[in-house]
Amino acid sequence: MLAILLAIIQPLACHFIKTDWIYGRDLAAAVPTLSAIAPDAQIGRSPLPGQQRVFRAGDLNRIALTNHISVEIVEDVCFAWELALPDRKQMQAAMAKSLANRNPSIEIVDSILPPTPAGEMVFPLSGLSMGSEQASIWRGYIRYAETRKLEVWTRVVVTVKENHVVAAADLRPGDSLRTEQLRLENYRGPVRRERYLIDPAQAAGMRLRCPLKAGAALTEDMLEAPQDINRGDLVNAIVQTGGARIEVQGVAESDGRKGQVISVRNPRSGRSFHARIEEKGTVVVVPGGQFGLVVETKKS
Repeated sequence: MLAILLAIIQPLACHFIKTDWIYGRDLAAAVPTLSAIAPDAQIGRSPLPGQQRVFRAGDLNRIALTNHISVEIVEDVCFAWELALPDRKQMQAAMAKSLANRNPSIEIVDSILPPTPAGEMVFPLSGLSMGSEQASIWRGYIRYAETRKLEVWTRVVVTVKENHVVAAADLRPGDSLRTEQLRLENYRGPVRRERYLIDPAQAAGMRLRCPLKAGAALTEDMLEAPQDINRGDLVNAIVQTGGARIEVQGVAESDGRKGQVISVRNPRSGRSFHARIEEKGTVVVVPGGQFGLVVETKKS
């Protein structure tokens, strides 16, 4: 009776696991009489962190019988994850990794986290509540075992120190930007959700989508790649029919980039046709008719 009471009061001392599954090798390490089980045999799924997977003596005897092992097991066996409180330095290192090359300052305000299994700690930038100079929530996870993740979160104050590209003068939408129109400005503050440019070379040759006042910082979504062909450009139109290849000049009637289909006018016939942009200044007539006969409209 005393032994039964002690078993109820004192939980089983569990054997630690490190994988998604409890394998034959884990069972053999816990119960040496089962050492004949194949090491890679999957015995059962591992429990969640903080829980236990208990194999009762009857379960173990059935496993032994299935594996043609003649033993009599009288004690249960328990498996669980080894847990420890997350290390703050490890958390800060994971956060700093997501802010690489941005000179971050990271202060963990509080971190009320339960013990967790050992694993890789990840704090993706998408998990940070951005834009506040006050303490913000940063959600992350611990990647453990082969495929599992355990969500974690903490409150932090995060700032970065970096250069932002700003307009040196007022800029108009549609402008093709030059490096002399831009300058670098030091920024120190909270992490913003927008993706700010940090090098004028990132904007050189790009077109501005919106007006920008002098001193305003540029973000990636303000820019678009320049067109390879603009409306009114003279283009070299290539027509391939069978083994013949014809090249003539046409006039672009719409803007476009490489791979896009635009309208081109044959200045001789006045007819328009579809052509795919091959590279800057060159288009290839879309199959479907001879040059000048893939008709859209006829100019008057």
